[in-house]
Amino acid sequence: MVSVTAESSKSYHGSDGLERAVVDLVRVGVQGHGAGVRQLASRLIRSVPAGVADVESFRDAVHQAMANGSGSAELRYASGSVPMEADGARPLVDVDPLPSGDGLVLDDAVMSELNEVLLERRRADDLRRAGAGLTRTLLLSGPPGVGKTMTAHWLAQSLRLPLVSLDLSSVVSSYLGTSGRNVKSVVDYAKSGPCVLLLDEFDAIAKRRDDDSDIGELKRIVNVILVELDRWPDTSLLIAATNHPQLLDKAIQRRFDRRLVLSLPAGRQRRAIFDSLAANVSGVDGEALALATELTSGWTSSDLARAWSLAHRRSILNDSSLANELVGELARHVDDSGPDRDKVFLRMRERLEMSNRQIAAALGVSHPTVAAGIKRAEGAHVGSAGR
Repeated sequence: MVSVTAESSKSYHGSDGLERAVVDLVRVGVQGHGAGVRQLASRLIRSVPAGVADVESFRDAVHQAMANGSGSAELRYASGSVPMEADGARPLVDVDPLPSGDGLVLDDAVMSELNEVLLERRRADDLRRAGAGLTRTLLLSGPPGVGKTMTAHWLAQSLRLPLVSLDLSSVVSSYLGTSGRNVKSVVDYAKSGPCVLLLDEFDAIAKRRDDDSDIGELKRIVNVILVELDRWPDTSLLIAATNHPQLLDKAIQRRFDRRLVLSLPAGRQRRAIFDSLAANVSGVDGEALALATELTSGWTSSDLARAWSLAHRRSILNDSSLANELVGELARHVDDSGPDRDKVFLRMRERLEMSNRQIAAALGVSHPTVAAGIKRAEGAHVGSAGR
């Protein structure tokens, strides 16, 4: 089963697009985040709200307004300035006041729990009166590219909260004693106002306390995190993401209110991802998406998105069919020779009605190679049917 949901879309093409754009602009502005205002302005240029009479004039006006901004008076988020490295060279966190998780696709079991988290926030008063409490902390695990970071963006978007992302390579400093202070400063900053705090690559600082390969500094940080997990306010949401849950201290794992495992997308999920990507693009029919789904078994969500983006760019640059570019890009990852590649040739001809020369051009092979492969695939099909 597949779930594709998003409580609020950051595309302003709907009939209420202009109203939503104004509300978002006000919301970001009152939070005092200049970068967020510029980010929203860039999004408005790309996705002009419905109801704007002169699209090009609107884009020019927004662009000019951005150009006229000083850019020097960066406003603060909530009550504190962004925590910096000890030398002041770079911030420890990235703050996205207008996160977008549109297009998130996960299996039903995971989406059900995520939607429960949203429902808890909508009925927070009822839960508090009953003494039941809310989900405050969430641990996401799974291989790279399955959507852990996007899940954090989706939750922040749905909760209408800024997303504060922690760069653990900045937090885990090479200077003894600094890492603990960095972690504490980031947590204190995130507590200065309601937000979603994402601790990415969580295993970098929350390893098992019996891991002898680690320095004592990181072991001490584990104790800091244990305390902070217990104290995290229910007006915010703390999300930790890891590719290696087996490295995590068991005591820390038990402290999380919910632990969700994200897996590689199955066939129906991959089709849902392609459907989402194709929603606002013309020229990609169901047959092409079905074939793309078949060709991507074992791919991650981010793999699919990257392949789609590459095919989309090529279709524009080459003035060619997006469907052909997409299937061609995916088919290039099939073994260079053998029955699997032959089957791809045959599917592209039969299901996408591509000529042998079109298939050859899309895959970067010779026309005779395609013809020979299709002949072998047809022969194999006839042979199997006769058995």
